[in-house]
Amino acid sequence: MGTRKELLRVVDDVPLFVHLLIVLREACPESEVVFLSLRDHDSLKAIENDRHITVANNQLILNHGATTFPVHVLYDGPGVPSEYDNTGIGPAAGLLAAHHQDESAHWLVVACDYPFISVAALSQLRREWAVPVICFENKDGFCEPLLSIWSPEALRTLEENIQKAILGPSSVVKRLRGKTIRPLEERWIFNVNTPADLELASNMEAKSQAS
Repeated sequence: MGTRKELLRVVDDVPLFVHLLIVLREACPESEVVFLSLRDHDSLKAIENDRHITVANNQLILNHGATTFPVHVLYDGPGVPSEYDNTGIGPAAGLLAAHHQDESAHWLVVACDYPFISVAALSQLRREWAVPVICFENKDGFCEPLLSIWSPEALRTLEENIQKAILGPSSVVKRLRGKTIRPLEERWIFNVNTPADLELASNMEAKSQAS
């Protein structure tokens, strides 16, 4: 892409990380804090420099309109303790960073490249939740393990898989016969991987705003 995905602007002219953190907060109002996974401390600079973020007592605070809440950053790459350095394992790194933060927690997960995920989408995941893991399934029958809810059991299995060089989170969904569901709206699971995807997403958003 040439640009960090979480900094792209697709919805409401705000960076995707801001938009998605707000969606997560609204979907889980009972949570005291929302977590943001980054590769390393250098990645934090662009986040801190965004006008929606303030830093107080080493804590990030997201401010957007009347919305204000704390954001806790997790790191999954170089610079973390060696036993938790997940460099090179791809999307599983963020999941394991969350698991190591609290090994008893269930985690509602949203990757940064799904601009149209909504509170309604996350509510569907929560409503249809079943142990040990649930995720959306796309129209081609493939699961979306980064639009999901993971239990401690599923995350332990992911960690076991990583030790065996089985890196894909989707392999855990298959191994544990996790629940996959179709989204009520297909656009929720549209993801941005290429410049062409970004252009299409921007056109989709413009069309939505015009209607």
